[in-house]
Amino acid sequence: MTTSFWKDALASLPPSVQRRYAASFEAAEHFEALLDLGVEAWGFAKHALAKICQAAARTMRGTARILEGAAHRLLPMH
Repeated sequence: MTTSFWKDALASLPPSVQRRYAASFEAAEHFEALLDLGVEAWGFAKHALAKICQAAARTMRGTARILEGAAHRLLPMH
């Protein structure tokens, strides 16, 4: 194990059960690392998606202005 938290947690158990639960503590440490990576990846993906949505919104607003102008030119004024 590399994380002092998990080492200390295992060491806090009575010596008679440390060996029995060592693999579980190692698995928990690996799961924690994977969870950290997942949270980091989600943050990156969320940021990227927000940027894509902003670009799409700008494009749609520009297209809407063009269509609005075309509609005003094509429809007779009242």
